[in-house]
Amino acid sequence: MAISRYRWQIGLIAVAIAVPAAGWGWQQWQQQRALSAARQALVAGNFESCLQQLAPLEHSQTLQPLLNNCRWQRSQQLAAAGQYPQALQLVLLIPTSDRQAPKAQAAAQQWSERVRTEAEQQFLAGNWSAAQQLLKSLPEGTPLTPTASALLAQWQQQWQQDSQAIAQAQAALSQARWWDVDRALLALSDHPYWQPQAQSLRQQAQQSIQQLAQQRPNAAAVAEDGTAIAETVGEAELEPRFRQYLAQGLPDYEAWQRACQDLGGQVIDRGPESFCSRDRPS
Repeated sequence: MAISRYRWQIGLIAVAIAVPAAGWGWQQWQQQRALSAARQALVAGNFESCLQQLAPLEHSQTLQPLLNNCRWQRSQQLAAAGQYPQALQLVLLIPTSDRQAPKAQAAAQQWSERVRTEAEQQFLAGNWSAAQQLLKSLPEGTPLTPTASALLAQWQQQWQQDSQAIAQAQAALSQARWWDVDRALLALSDHPYWQPQAQSLRQQAQQSIQQLAQQRPNAAAVAEDGTAIAETVGEAELEPRFRQYLAQGLPDYEAWQRACQDLGGQVIDRGPESFCSRDRPS
């Protein structure tokens, strides 16, 4: 009876040892199987499969060189296909301690600059949404100066400022406030998408001013309500002083008033129109 109990205890101990050993053996077999498949995929040039095979084992320190090699090779494939954001996501995972690091860092710099250049081209062509999408697609850690987020904020501010200036100039033109068209466009940047629109608005305003001058050869102006306004100060006289005050930081209307006053006039507001008159009407 004692011998039987002794054998039973020995059996339990054997099972307790064998089960973990079997589990460890299974894990080792699985790891070796994945490692073999990953190496075959790497040799065959199937780098995406290589990454898939190693994904469950990515925390294994012994497999890091192979994993980073697959990352590097796959990132090059993606970059060759023009998929730079996806390529950057992989190449930025390669640590500085890996032998692929120098090439990976150089590639990350080059690819991020290409995305920035493409985004800038879209921005300058007026495709603001496409430019935003490109910059937002860059992964965190992308080596750009300024950073993608800073560049996005800068371009967004410029786009809003320019679109607002164009909208104000269009409103001034539609309301026959022709002199206000050019004033509104002073806030416009040199963005090539907006400049042709600005030039068109300026030409339309100038044509309207010339037509008005032909109708009133004595340089007198008439407001919308029909009230005669005595001699008006010409735009050519006002413009240099107006721009000078703008450069000093004065708001548009205050700069306009100061320029008018310097030339011995006063600003007369009649409905949507403003005039600089040298003689205040009664």
